[in-house]
Amino acid sequence: MIPRDVRILVDKALNQTNKIILLLGARQVGKTTLVKTLQNPGDLFLNCDIEEDRDKINTTSLQKLQKNISGYQRLFIDEAQGLDNPGLTLKILYDNFKNIRILATGSSSFELKNSLSDALTGRYLDFELTPLSLSEIAHTENYIHFIDDLMLFGGFPEVFLERDATYKKKQLEKIVESYLFKDILAFNRIRNAQAIKELTQALAYQVGSEVNENELSNRLKIDRKTVLSYLDILEKSFVIRRVYPYSKNPRREIGRKYKIYFYDLGLRNALLGDFNPLHIRQDIGALWENFMIMERYKKMNNSDTKKSQHFWRSYTGAEVDYIEDNPLAAFEFKYSGTTLSQGSMVFEKTYNTRPLVINKDSLHTFLF
Repeated sequence: MIPRDVRILVDKALNQTNKIILLLGARQVGKTTLVKTLQNPGDLFLNCDIEEDRDKINTTSLQKLQKNISGYQRLFIDEAQGLDNPGLTLKILYDNFKNIRILATGSSSFELKNSLSDALTGRYLDFELTPLSLSEIAHTENYIHFIDDLMLFGGFPEVFLERDATYKKKQLEKIVESYLFKDILAFNRIRNAQAIKELTQALAYQVGSEVNENELSNRLKIDRKTVLSYLDILEKSFVIRRVYPYSKNPRREIGRKYKIYFYDLGLRNALLGDFNPLHIRQDIGALWENFMIMERYKKMNNSDTKKSQHFWRSYTGAEVDYIEDNPLAAFEFKYSGTTLSQGSMVFEKTYNTRPLVINKDSLHTFLF
Protein backbone atom coordinates (compact mmCIF):
# COMPACT_ATOMS: atom_id res chain seq x y z
CA MET A 1 0.00 0.00 0.00
CA ILE A 2 1.28 3.47 -0.89
CA PRO A 3 1.27 5.85 2.12
CA ARG A 4 -1.04 8.83 1.65
CA ASP A 5 0.43 12.19 2.64
CA VAL A 6 -2.85 13.75 3.78
CA ARG A 7 -3.18 11.00 6.39
CA ILE A 8 -0.76 12.91 8.65
CA LEU A 9 -3.03 15.98 8.60
CA VAL A 10 -6.18 13.93 9.20
CA ASP A 11 -4.64 11.92 12.04
CA LYS A 12 -3.33 15.06 13.74
CA ALA A 13 -6.71 16.80 13.50
CA LEU A 14 -8.55 13.73 14.76
CA ASN A 15 -6.34 13.55 17.83
CA GLN A 16 -5.99 17.23 18.62
CA THR A 17 -9.47 18.64 18.08
CA ASN A 18 -12.97 17.57 19.01
CA LYS A 19 -14.39 18.97 15.76
CA ILE A 20 -15.90 16.65 13.19
CA ILE A 21 -13.29 15.72 10.58
CA LEU A 22 -14.50 15.52 6.98
CA LEU A 23 -12.44 13.61 4.42
CA LEU A 24 -13.66 14.43 0.93
CA GLY A 25 -12.66 13.04 -2.44
CA ALA A 26 -13.90 11.18 -5.50
CA ARG A 27 -14.93 7.56 -5.25
CA GLN A 28 -12.08 5.07 -5.69
CA VAL A 29 -9.33 7.45 -4.50
CA GLY A 30 -8.79 5.42 -1.32
CA LYS A 31 -10.83 7.17 1.40
CA THR A 32 -12.05 3.92 2.96
CA THR A 33 -8.57 2.41 2.91
CA LEU A 34 -7.09 5.52 4.54
CA VAL A 35 -9.75 5.60 7.26
CA LYS A 36 -9.20 1.96 8.09
CA THR A 37 -5.49 2.66 8.66
CA LEU A 38 -6.59 5.10 11.37
CA GLN A 39 -8.95 2.66 13.06
CA ASN A 40 -8.13 1.29 16.50
CA PRO A 41 -9.86 -1.23 18.79
CA GLY A 42 -12.73 0.63 20.39
CA ASP A 43 -13.61 2.52 17.20
CA LEU A 44 -16.81 2.03 15.19
CA PHE A 45 -16.65 2.03 11.37
CA LEU A 46 -19.94 2.41 9.45
CA ASN A 47 -20.22 2.36 5.65
CA CYS A 48 -23.31 4.27 4.54
CA ASP A 49 -23.32 2.42 1.22
CA ILE A 50 -24.33 -0.64 3.29
CA GLU A 51 -27.94 -0.53 4.48
CA GLU A 52 -27.33 -2.25 7.83
CA ASP A 53 -24.56 0.20 8.70
CA ARG A 54 -26.49 3.22 7.46
CA ASP A 55 -29.57 2.32 9.49
CA LYS A 56 -27.59 2.56 12.74
CA ILE A 57 -27.12 6.33 12.38
CA ASN A 58 -29.60 7.39 9.69
CA THR A 59 -31.79 9.02 12.30
CA THR A 60 -32.28 12.16 14.33
CA SER A 61 -33.41 10.08 17.31
CA LEU A 62 -31.02 10.64 20.20
CA GLN A 63 -32.22 7.45 21.87
CA LYS A 64 -31.42 5.33 18.81
CA LEU A 65 -28.02 6.97 18.40
CA GLN A 66 -27.18 6.35 22.06
CA LYS A 67 -28.10 2.70 21.66
CA ASN A 68 -25.92 2.19 18.59
CA ILE A 69 -22.77 4.25 19.21
CA SER A 70 -22.39 4.73 22.98
CA GLY A 71 -19.23 3.18 24.37
CA TYR A 72 -17.08 3.73 21.30
CA GLN A 73 -14.05 6.03 21.37
CA ARG A 74 -14.23 7.14 17.76
CA LEU A 75 -16.88 6.96 15.04
CA PHE A 76 -15.93 6.67 11.36
CA ILE A 77 -18.79 7.29 8.93
CA ASP A 78 -17.91 6.32 5.36
CA GLU A 79 -19.79 7.93 2.41
CA ALA A 80 -21.84 10.13 4.74
CA GLN A 81 -23.75 11.70 1.85
CA GLY A 82 -25.78 8.47 1.86
CA LEU A 83 -27.57 9.61 5.03
CA ASP A 84 -30.97 11.24 4.62
CA ASN A 85 -29.84 14.36 6.49
CA PRO A 86 -26.09 14.13 7.13
CA GLY A 87 -25.80 17.70 8.41
CA LEU A 88 -28.44 17.32 11.10
CA THR A 89 -27.33 13.82 12.09
CA LEU A 90 -23.70 14.93 12.47
CA LYS A 91 -24.79 18.01 14.44
CA ILE A 92 -26.73 15.82 16.89
CA LEU A 93 -23.72 13.50 17.22
CA TYR A 94 -21.35 16.43 17.79
CA ASP A 95 -23.59 18.16 20.33
CA ASN A 96 -24.53 15.08 22.36
CA PHE A 97 -21.54 12.73 22.24
CA LYS A 98 -18.65 14.88 23.40
CA ASN A 99 -16.45 11.92 24.25
CA ILE A 100 -16.61 10.40 20.76
CA ARG A 101 -14.33 11.74 18.01
CA ILE A 102 -16.04 11.71 14.61
CA LEU A 103 -14.64 11.38 11.10
CA ALA A 104 -16.94 11.33 8.08
CA THR A 105 -16.02 10.76 4.44
CA GLY A 106 -17.87 11.87 1.34
CA SER A 107 -17.45 11.49 -2.41
CA SER A 108 -19.24 14.71 -3.26
CA SER A 109 -18.22 17.98 -1.68
CA PHE A 110 -21.24 19.68 -3.26
CA GLU A 111 -23.82 17.33 -1.81
CA LEU A 112 -22.16 16.81 1.56
CA LYS A 113 -20.88 20.31 2.31
CA ASN A 114 -24.13 21.91 1.16
CA SER A 115 -26.02 19.78 3.65
CA LEU A 116 -23.52 20.62 6.39
CA SER A 117 -22.94 24.34 5.89
CA ASP A 118 -25.74 25.58 8.13
CA ALA A 119 -26.01 22.70 10.57
CA LEU A 120 -22.30 22.36 11.27
CA THR A 121 -21.02 25.92 11.13
CA GLY A 122 -17.82 26.03 13.19
CA ARG A 123 -18.09 22.35 14.06
CA TYR A 124 -15.92 20.70 11.39
CA LEU A 125 -12.58 20.68 9.59
CA ASP A 126 -12.36 19.29 6.06
CA PHE A 127 -9.54 17.61 4.14
CA GLU A 128 -9.35 16.30 0.59
CA LEU A 129 -7.97 12.98 -0.61
CA THR A 130 -6.86 13.24 -4.24
CA PRO A 131 -5.77 10.52 -6.66
CA LEU A 132 -2.21 9.36 -5.99
CA SER A 133 0.41 12.06 -6.38
CA LEU A 134 3.89 11.66 -7.82
CA SER A 135 5.40 12.53 -4.44
CA GLU A 136 3.35 9.81 -2.72
CA ILE A 137 4.52 7.26 -5.29
CA ALA A 138 8.08 8.39 -4.64
CA HIS A 139 7.79 7.06 -1.06
CA THR A 140 7.99 3.50 -2.39
CA GLU A 141 8.91 3.68 -6.09
CA ASN A 142 11.25 5.51 -8.46
CA TYR A 143 8.70 8.06 -9.60
CA ILE A 144 10.54 8.83 -12.88
CA HIS A 145 9.42 5.46 -14.25
CA PHE A 146 5.74 6.26 -13.66
CA ILE A 147 5.33 9.74 -15.13
CA ASP A 148 4.09 8.59 -18.54
CA ASP A 149 1.90 5.91 -16.94
CA LEU A 150 0.21 8.53 -14.73
CA MET A 151 -0.36 10.79 -17.72
CA LEU A 152 -2.11 7.95 -19.55
CA PHE A 153 -3.90 6.04 -16.79
CA GLY A 154 -4.02 8.49 -13.89
CA GLY A 155 -3.61 8.00 -10.16
CA PHE A 156 -6.63 6.08 -8.88
CA PRO A 157 -4.87 3.62 -6.54
CA GLU A 158 -6.46 0.45 -7.91
CA VAL A 159 -5.66 1.52 -11.46
CA PHE A 160 -2.09 2.53 -10.63
CA LEU A 161 -1.32 -0.74 -8.83
CA GLU A 162 -2.57 -2.77 -11.80
CA ARG A 163 0.37 -3.35 -14.15
CA ASP A 164 -1.53 -4.68 -17.18
CA ALA A 165 -2.59 -1.83 -19.48
CA THR A 166 -5.67 -3.70 -20.70
CA TYR A 167 -7.01 -4.05 -17.18
CA LYS A 168 -6.12 -0.45 -16.37
CA LYS A 169 -8.40 0.65 -19.23
CA LYS A 170 -11.20 -1.63 -18.06
CA GLN A 171 -10.99 -0.29 -14.50
CA LEU A 172 -11.13 3.30 -15.73
CA GLU A 173 -14.12 2.53 -17.93
CA LYS A 174 -15.82 1.01 -14.89
CA ILE A 175 -15.10 4.14 -12.82
CA VAL A 176 -16.61 6.34 -15.56
CA GLU A 177 -19.75 4.28 -15.96
CA SER A 178 -20.33 2.86 -12.48
CA TYR A 179 -19.19 5.72 -10.25
CA LEU A 180 -18.60 8.98 -12.07
CA PHE A 181 -21.90 9.50 -13.84
CA LYS A 182 -23.87 7.45 -11.34
CA ASP A 183 -22.89 9.84 -8.55
CA ILE A 184 -23.22 12.98 -10.65
CA LEU A 185 -26.66 12.03 -11.97
CA ALA A 186 -27.89 11.62 -8.39
CA PHE A 187 -27.93 15.41 -8.04
CA ASN A 188 -31.39 16.94 -8.06
CA ARG A 189 -30.05 19.72 -10.27
CA ILE A 190 -29.36 17.32 -13.16
CA ARG A 191 -32.21 17.53 -15.62
CA ASN A 192 -30.47 16.24 -18.74
CA ALA A 193 -28.27 13.20 -18.19
CA GLN A 194 -27.03 13.05 -21.78
CA ALA A 195 -26.09 16.74 -21.77
CA ILE A 196 -23.80 16.47 -18.76
CA LYS A 197 -22.09 13.42 -20.25
CA GLU A 198 -21.53 15.28 -23.50
CA LEU A 199 -20.35 18.35 -21.58
CA THR A 200 -17.78 16.28 -19.68
CA GLN A 201 -16.48 14.81 -22.94
CA ALA A 202 -16.36 18.25 -24.57
CA LEU A 203 -14.28 19.53 -21.66
CA ALA A 204 -11.93 16.57 -22.04
CA TYR A 205 -11.09 17.84 -25.53
CA GLN A 206 -10.50 21.38 -24.20
CA VAL A 207 -7.95 20.74 -21.45
CA GLY A 208 -5.72 23.79 -21.12
CA SER A 209 -7.94 25.96 -23.32
CA GLU A 210 -10.13 28.81 -22.17
CA VAL A 211 -13.74 27.77 -21.76
CA ASN A 212 -16.39 29.49 -23.85
CA GLU A 213 -19.67 28.93 -22.01
CA ASN A 214 -21.81 30.25 -24.86
CA GLU A 215 -20.09 27.95 -27.34
CA LEU A 216 -20.74 24.96 -25.07
CA SER A 217 -24.34 26.06 -24.67
CA ASN A 218 -24.88 26.17 -28.43
CA ARG A 219 -23.03 22.94 -29.04
CA LEU A 220 -24.97 20.97 -26.42
CA LYS A 221 -28.28 22.75 -27.04
CA ILE A 222 -28.74 23.71 -23.39
CA ASP A 223 -28.91 27.21 -21.92
CA ARG A 224 -25.83 28.91 -20.47
CA LYS A 225 -27.17 28.77 -16.89
CA THR A 226 -27.43 25.00 -17.18
CA VAL A 227 -23.86 24.81 -18.48
CA LEU A 228 -22.69 26.83 -15.47
CA SER A 229 -24.69 24.64 -13.08
CA TYR A 230 -23.24 21.45 -14.55
CA LEU A 231 -19.70 22.84 -14.44
CA ASP A 232 -20.22 23.59 -10.76
CA ILE A 233 -21.39 20.03 -10.10
CA LEU A 234 -18.48 18.52 -12.04
CA GLU A 235 -15.99 20.59 -10.06
CA LYS A 236 -17.53 19.81 -6.70
CA SER A 237 -17.67 16.12 -7.60
CA PHE A 238 -13.87 16.12 -8.10
CA VAL A 239 -14.01 15.61 -11.86
CA ILE A 240 -12.68 18.97 -13.09
CA ARG A 241 -10.87 21.94 -11.61
CA ARG A 242 -11.23 25.49 -12.89
CA VAL A 243 -8.16 27.75 -13.01
CA TYR A 244 -8.74 31.48 -13.36
CA PRO A 245 -6.56 34.17 -14.95
CA TYR A 246 -4.06 36.30 -13.08
CA SER A 247 -4.53 39.98 -13.78
CA LYS A 248 -3.29 43.22 -12.30
CA ASN A 249 -4.07 45.30 -15.39
CA PRO A 250 -7.65 44.64 -16.59
CA ARG A 251 -7.21 46.93 -19.59
CA ARG A 252 -4.47 44.74 -21.05
CA GLU A 253 -5.09 41.31 -19.54
CA ILE A 254 -8.05 38.95 -19.61
CA GLY A 255 -9.71 38.64 -16.24
CA ARG A 256 -12.81 36.46 -16.53
CA LYS A 257 -12.33 33.42 -18.75
CA TYR A 258 -11.03 30.30 -17.07
CA LYS A 259 -9.42 27.02 -18.06
CA ILE A 260 -10.51 23.49 -17.21
CA TYR A 261 -8.27 20.69 -15.99
CA PHE A 262 -9.16 17.15 -14.96
CA TYR A 263 -8.41 15.86 -11.47
CA ASP A 264 -7.29 12.59 -13.05
CA LEU A 265 -5.91 12.18 -16.56
CA GLY A 266 -6.85 8.51 -16.66
CA LEU A 267 -10.46 9.57 -16.25
CA ARG A 268 -10.05 12.19 -18.97
CA ASN A 269 -8.47 9.71 -21.40
CA ALA A 270 -11.18 7.14 -20.65
CA LEU A 271 -13.87 9.70 -21.49
CA LEU A 272 -12.22 10.13 -24.91
CA GLY A 273 -11.34 6.46 -25.35
CA ASP A 274 -7.75 7.53 -26.09
CA PHE A 275 -4.91 5.61 -24.46
CA ASN A 276 -2.44 5.93 -27.33
CA PRO A 277 1.23 6.20 -26.33
CA LEU A 278 2.39 9.72 -25.52
CA HIS A 279 4.98 9.91 -28.30
CA ILE A 280 2.29 9.77 -31.01
CA ARG A 281 -0.31 12.00 -29.35
CA GLN A 282 -1.27 15.43 -30.61
CA ASP A 283 -2.43 16.50 -27.14
CA ILE A 284 0.86 15.85 -25.31
CA GLY A 285 1.28 19.54 -24.43
CA ALA A 286 -2.19 19.73 -22.90
CA LEU A 287 -1.65 16.48 -20.99
CA TRP A 288 1.64 17.73 -19.54
CA GLU A 289 0.08 21.04 -18.52
CA ASN A 290 -2.86 19.27 -16.84
CA PHE A 291 -0.48 16.85 -15.13
CA MET A 292 1.78 19.56 -13.74
CA ILE A 293 -1.04 21.80 -12.50
CA MET A 294 -2.86 18.98 -10.73
CA GLU A 295 0.35 17.55 -9.25
CA ARG A 296 1.16 21.01 -7.87
CA TYR A 297 -2.38 21.18 -6.46
CA LYS A 298 -1.92 17.78 -4.79
CA LYS A 299 1.37 18.93 -3.28
CA MET A 300 -0.29 21.99 -1.74
CA ASN A 301 -3.35 20.03 -0.63
CA ASN A 302 -1.29 17.29 1.04
CA SER A 303 0.86 19.80 2.95
CA ASP A 304 -2.05 22.10 3.85
CA THR A 305 -0.45 24.94 1.85
CA LYS A 306 -2.79 27.66 0.62
CA LYS A 307 -1.85 29.26 -2.69
CA SER A 308 -4.08 30.33 -5.55
CA GLN A 309 -3.46 28.86 -9.01
CA HIS A 310 -3.72 30.99 -12.15
CA PHE A 311 -2.68 31.33 -15.76
CA TRP A 312 -1.87 34.63 -17.51
CA ARG A 313 -2.83 35.96 -20.91
CA SER A 314 -2.84 39.44 -22.41
CA TYR A 315 -5.31 40.71 -25.00
CA THR A 316 -2.46 40.65 -27.52
CA GLY A 317 -2.13 36.88 -27.08
CA ALA A 318 0.93 36.64 -24.80
CA GLU A 319 0.43 33.76 -22.36
CA VAL A 320 2.07 31.97 -19.43
CA ASP A 321 0.83 28.53 -18.36
CA TYR A 322 0.89 28.88 -14.59
CA ILE A 323 1.11 31.67 -12.01
CA GLU A 324 1.22 31.68 -8.21
CA ASP A 325 1.01 34.81 -6.10
CA ASN A 326 2.52 35.76 -2.71
CA PRO A 327 5.30 35.51 -3.72
CA LEU A 328 4.77 35.90 -7.46
CA ALA A 329 6.12 32.93 -9.44
CA ALA A 330 5.55 31.94 -13.07
CA PHE A 331 6.05 28.67 -14.93
CA GLU A 332 5.90 27.39 -18.48
CA PHE A 333 5.23 23.69 -18.97
CA LYS A 334 7.03 21.72 -21.70
CA TYR A 335 7.01 17.93 -21.91
CA SER A 336 10.35 18.33 -23.64
CA GLY A 337 12.33 21.45 -24.50
CA THR A 338 13.76 24.30 -22.47
CA THR A 339 13.11 27.47 -24.48
CA LEU A 340 10.81 30.12 -23.02
CA SER A 341 8.01 31.36 -25.26
CA GLN A 342 7.60 34.95 -26.36
CA GLY A 343 4.65 35.16 -23.96
CA SER A 344 6.96 34.45 -21.05
CA MET A 345 9.25 37.24 -22.20
CA VAL A 346 6.30 39.65 -22.21
CA PHE A 347 5.31 38.54 -18.69
CA GLU A 348 8.86 39.04 -17.43
CA LYS A 349 8.94 42.55 -18.86
CA THR A 350 5.52 43.36 -17.36
CA TYR A 351 6.02 41.88 -13.88
CA ASN A 352 9.80 41.70 -13.52
CA THR A 353 9.48 37.97 -12.88
CA ARG A 354 11.06 35.42 -15.22
CA PRO A 355 9.00 32.26 -15.77
CA LEU A 356 10.73 28.91 -15.25
CA VAL A 357 10.44 26.04 -17.71
CA ILE A 358 9.18 22.82 -16.10
CA ASN A 359 9.88 19.70 -18.13
CA LYS A 360 10.53 16.06 -17.25
CA ASP A 361 14.06 16.90 -16.17
CA SER A 362 13.16 19.84 -13.92
CA LEU A 363 9.83 18.74 -12.41
CA HIS A 364 11.49 17.70 -9.14
CA THR A 365 12.02 21.32 -8.13
CA PHE A 366 8.36 22.07 -8.90
CA LEU A 367 6.75 19.08 -7.18
CA PHE A 368 9.06 18.03 -4.32
